[in-house]
Amino acid sequence: MASSALYGAKPIHPDMPSPKPYHKCKSYGSWGGTVIHSRNEFINFYSTTSTGAPQTVLCLNPTASDYVPPHQFIDTRLNNVMPDALAYMMPPNPGWANLKDCVEFPCTAPANALFSFKGTKYNLGSSERYTSYGPDFQLIANNTGISPFIPDCTPEVGMNAYLCKRNSLGVLLFESEDEDTEDRSMQPIYISLNGTAMANKLNSMMDHVWDGFYTGQKRLSRFPGLIDGDRGVYNLTYTGAPAKK
Repeated sequence: MASSALYGAKPIHPDMPSPKPYHKCKSYGSWGGTVIHSRNEFINFYSTTSTGAPQTVLCLNPTASDYVPPHQFIDTRLNNVMPDALAYMMPPNPGWANLKDCVEFPCTAPANALFSFKGTKYNLGSSERYTSYGPDFQLIANNTGISPFIPDCTPEVGMNAYLCKRNSLGVLLFESEDEDTEDRSMQPIYISLNGTAMANKLNSMMDHVWDGFYTGQKRLSRFPGLIDGDRGVYNLTYTGAPAKK
């Protein structure tokens, strides 16, 4: 499961029982952060288990609504990892589109996830498809607002992702620093690029505040969005009043 970067996160080593699944995200996504995995080997992964359940090396935290930090995998060895068993990039959860969570449409962090691989080596076993991936490649979410418009990216249906050969991919992170950053809505915000139909639709972060039985109706105006740094100047189109700073 992919790592998360949160404000006030739980300790890496639990020091008390957790009333919720320990991986559950219950606070805002942090500002920045990168996850680096170095010299890991994954052995004998198949897209389904012996009982027919889906199985992948990598997946997203199903509760990471706000921010999935870019993940770098350096000098990874894939030993008999079958096609479609490398990753599954889940789409934003439709259930987040409600008044107590993300309001009009689901929070969009999963749609802007980025996994980068460098120096990858293979022991293919009975699979030959990974020879086309090479040592350096990227996996991005199947985001119809941006992924089809990035050069050198092709869809991988089984992974619900696009596989890219673009070292210039990254995550743009911006936020409101106004005093009403948790109260005034600016979303949806669209990232677009002149001359294309790109329209990466971003939502603000989930409402994580509880006042007794009720949510606090507060959502941080912070927005992570997938971009290709070699494509020129991007436009940010606000549908609400933009921040002053």
